Amino acid sequence: MTEQQMKEKIKEGKEFFDNKQYKEAFSLFKELSDLGNADAQFMMGICCAGGHGTEKSDANAVQWFSKAADQGNANAQNELGVFYQLGAGVERNLEKAVEMYGKAATQGNLEAIGHLAFCNQHGLGTEKNLEYAVELYRAAADAGHVSSQYQLGLCYHKGQGVQQDLKAAFDLYYKAAKKGDRWGQFHVGICYYHGEGVEQDFAKAVDVLKAAASQGLDEAQYHLGVCVLNGQGTERNLDVAVGLLQMAAEQGHAEAQNVLNELKKRGIT
Repeated sequence: MTEQQMKEKIKEGKEFFDNKQYKEAFSLFKELSDLGNADAQFMMGICCAGGHGTEKSDANAVQWFSKAADQGNANAQNELGVFYQLGAGVERNLEKAVEMYGKAATQGNLEAIGHLAFCNQHGLGTEKNLEYAVELYRAAADAGHVSSQYQLGLCYHKGQGVQQDLKAAFDLYYKAAKKGDRWGQFHVGICYYHGEGVEQDFAKAVDVLKAAASQGLDEAQYHLGVCVLNGQGTERNLDVAVGLLQMAAEQGHAEAQNVLNELKKRGIT
């Protein structure tokens, strides 16, 4: 099979996958993987990890990601790093995770750059280096990587690895929020609520928190519930507030549960 034929087959397999025709996709990826195609081996890992067209198996996913990673496939190197970091299908090894992220990052893989930044920020598998973490986050953020924009915003907000700058933090959160990132939306809402890096505006805080809450983020559900409960930026509505707090509490949000307990104790609910 020629290289061009291989590319066409990979494209066909991805179309099957995108259309949720997983058995057809898996069969095609398996055929190409046995011929040594790294892109197909990466997709085999994705299929095994998600149980698409085959039995779900983290161990099998790791095997296929490893085959592709050994051939220099950056996506596979990044995914393999994630599995090593989580200890999924393989013994947890943070140093190996960092190694894999590093290999993928040198090829410009934005997910891997973000993961490598996180490891340096928190000292996972490598010595803690906040300045280097900021450098990595900035590189990925400037290239449009959404979660790195949010993470870099946190660094500016907290003054970690960079001088604290609330305005810069807000701007970065806003970039992520505009692309639908729920954590970016949440932090934009919190900035509006407290007036950090932007003029305080409870109504705008509520609007943005709604967007994050609708994506199931418990922190947003909790804070939005408190706003509705207190009539901040929106009309006070006990039923809506309790509903939001319950959604957050069901996800294990302790503060939301505490508010619900207090409302019950006072006989309000």
